[in-house]
Amino acid sequence: MGTMVISAAAHLGVMGGLAVPALVVAVSALLFAVARARTLGVSLSAMAVVTAVAVLLVAWGGAPARVTAAGGVLALGVGAGIWTAGRARRRRAAARLGRREFLRHAAAVPRDAARAERARFATELHDVAGHRLTGVVVTAGAALRLDAPDLRAAALRHAAEAGRAALAELDALGASLDPARTLHELDALAAAFAQAGYRRGVRVVTREGAALAYRVLREGLTNAARYAAGATVRARVDADGDVLLVEVRDSGGTAAGDGLGAGTGLDALRRAVAEAGGRFDAGPHEGGWLVRMSLPGAAGEPPVRAQAAGRRTRTIAPRAWLRLLGPASADAALVVLAFALPLGACLIPAGGPDAFRGSAVADALLAGVLAAHAAPLAWRRSAPCAAAMAACAVVLGWLLCEHYGWTSSHGTDVLLWCWWADLLLVHAAASRARRRAAGSWPVPLVVAAVAGAALAADGVGHRFTAWAVFTAAALVPALVCWAFGLRAGRRRRAGSDAWTALHRAVDDHAAAAANEERARLLRGLRGTACAHVRAAVSAAEREDLQDVLTRSRAAMLVMQDLVTELRAAPADDDPPPTLAGIRTLATRHRAALRVTGPVRPLPASAEVIAYRTVEALIEDETPIGLHHVPDGLDLTIGPRRPGAPGVPRPLRDRIDAGGGTLSITADGTVRVWLPQTDPARSA
Repeated sequence: MGTMVISAAAHLGVMGGLAVPALVVAVSALLFAVARARTLGVSLSAMAVVTAVAVLLVAWGGAPARVTAAGGVLALGVGAGIWTAGRARRRRAAARLGRREFLRHAAAVPRDAARAERARFATELHDVAGHRLTGVVVTAGAALRLDAPDLRAAALRHAAEAGRAALAELDALGASLDPARTLHELDALAAAFAQAGYRRGVRVVTREGAALAYRVLREGLTNAARYAAGATVRARVDADGDVLLVEVRDSGGTAAGDGLGAGTGLDALRRAVAEAGGRFDAGPHEGGWLVRMSLPGAAGEPPVRAQAAGRRTRTIAPRAWLRLLGPASADAALVVLAFALPLGACLIPAGGPDAFRGSAVADALLAGVLAAHAAPLAWRRSAPCAAAMAACAVVLGWLLCEHYGWTSSHGTDVLLWCWWADLLLVHAAASRARRRAAGSWPVPLVVAAVAGAALAADGVGHRFTAWAVFTAAALVPALVCWAFGLRAGRRRRAGSDAWTALHRAVDDHAAAAANEERARLLRGLRGTACAHVRAAVSAAEREDLQDVLTRSRAAMLVMQDLVTELRAAPADDDPPPTLAGIRTLATRHRAALRVTGPVRPLPASAEVIAYRTVEALIEDETPIGLHHVPDGLDLTIGPRRPGAPGVPRPLRDRIDAGGGTLSITADGTVRVWLPQTDPARSA
C-alpha cells in the first residue's frame, strides 16, 4: 500500500511539475503510517532508511558536501518529528483500546473476584482438612485398633490440640490468602510427622517460595500419612542455585482408612506452582510415591553487583531499556528534531550571514549551543518549568558568546528555527507543572523576554525600546501556548480523576463481592464443619475416642464436599452482585425493570444488598423498580403473586446491617430502602 501511495503521488507530481514535493509528502505519510502501525524497531529502521536515501539523493544530484550534510540533518530532524507524531498516535490508539477493554470487562470483575475468593477458600479449606483432621482420624483409628492405653492417651491429646488448631485456622479463613511462611514453620511442619525424615539445605527463600514450599510439604506429608501408613518417609527442602526444590517421597504402604481425601489437592498445587513459573510432579516412584516441586528464582538472595565504593546494588533487569518504548522515546525524538532543524538551516548557504563561516572552534561552540538548547526537551514531562528556564539560559549564553565574538551572528532566522522548542516547553510547563498555574505563569514571561532580547540584539536604534516591542510581540504566542497548556492539563487531570474514580469503584465492588462470598461460605462452614470439630474437641476432653473419630470423619466429609463444590467450574453467565447484575437478572426472568431519578453511585455494600434482595425474591415477570432518591436507593419488587415465599431472615439481617429498611405492602410488594452512605465507613 505504501508503494502505491508513493507511486501515485510521484505520478501526479510529475504531471504537475511537482515531483520532488509530491515524493516528500508521500514518503512522510508512509513514515507516519509505519510509526503508527508497526513496532519500535521497524519504525526506527524506516526512519533510518529514509534519512540515508535522502542523503544519497542529495549527493547524487551533485550538491557540495556541506549541502549534503545539511540535507541529511534536515531529513533526520523532519523524520524524527514525523516519527514522534506517529508514535503518539499509536499510544493514543492503544490507550483508547485499553479503556474500551476495561469498560467491557469491568462488569465481570466482581464476579471474578467472587470466583477467586471461592478458589482461595477451597485451597485453604483443603489444607486445613487435609493436615489437621487427617492426623486426628489416623491417630484415633490406630489407637482404637491397637487398644493401647498410651496410644489412646496420645491420640486424645493430639485430637484436642489439632481440633483447636483447626478451629483457629477455620476462623482465619476470612483473612488474607497465603499467609507469610518462614523456614522455621516448614521445620515445625515436618517435625509434626514423627515417621518422616527431614532435611533442609536452604537458608533464604522468597515469600512466595516459602508459601508454596509449605503447601507442597504439607500435601506430601499428609498424603503419606493417609495412603502409606508405616512407610519410610523422606522430605527435603533444598536449593540448586536460585531454584527452590521441595521433595517428599515414601517407600509405599497401606491406606490408613477410606474417604480421607477429596482427590483435588495435587491438581490445585500443580496449578499454583505453574502460575508461579515452577514445575510440580507427583506420581509413583520406586514402589512408593514422590511429590516434587522446583521453583526458579525462589531461593537465595537477590543478585547484586559490586560498586567501586563497596556498596551493593541490585542488578538492572536486562529489559530495563523497554521503558524507552513509552513517552521517553518521543522526547528523545523531539530533542533530535530541535537540534537538527536549526543545524540544517545554518548549514545551507543563503544570501544572509553564514553562521558557520567562522573558525572550527566557533563552529563547534555553535553546534554545542544548539545541542544544549535542544536537550531540555527531554525533561519536559518530569521537570517542565526547569527545562524551560534551562533553554532560556542557553539562549542568554548564546547571546553572550555572540557579544564577545566567540560565535558568528546567528541571525533572526536561526532563532525562529529554535523558538518552537521554547513554546513547546511553555505548553508543557502549563499542562504538567505540579503547582499548575501558580507555578507556571512566569515561564511565558521569561521565554518572551529572552526572545525579545535575542531579536533586539540584531536591531538598530534604542535597544531597550526594541527589546520591549519584541518582547510584547513574543508574549502573544507564548501566552497562547500557555493557555492551551492549562486547558490540556485540566482535561488530562479531569480524565485521570474520572478513571481513578472508576477504578476505585470497580475495586470496591470486587472487594464487596469477595467479602460477601467469604461471609456466605463462612456462615455455612461454621454451621456444619466447625460444629463437628468442636464436638470432636469436646469428645477428646471427655476421653471418648470413638466419638472423636466419628466427629472428625464427619467434619472431613463436610469439608471435602464443600471443596468439591467450590472447585466446580461456575457458570460464565453469573451476573455480578451490582446494580448492573440486577438488570441481567431482570432480563433472565422476563421482569420489567424501571429506573427513575438521577442515578448516583452507591456504596459497593449497598449494591450487593440490592442484588441479593432481587436474587432472593425475583420471580418470572415480576416488576422491579430502582428509584434513586437524594439520600439513597428505593428498591421495589412486586406486586408478587399470592403465596410467594416470604423474605428470608438472613436477608432481613443483611438489610438491617447495611442501615436499610424493609417493608411489605398490602399487595405483596417488597420495598427496601438503602442509604447513600456506607454505615460501616461512616462509623
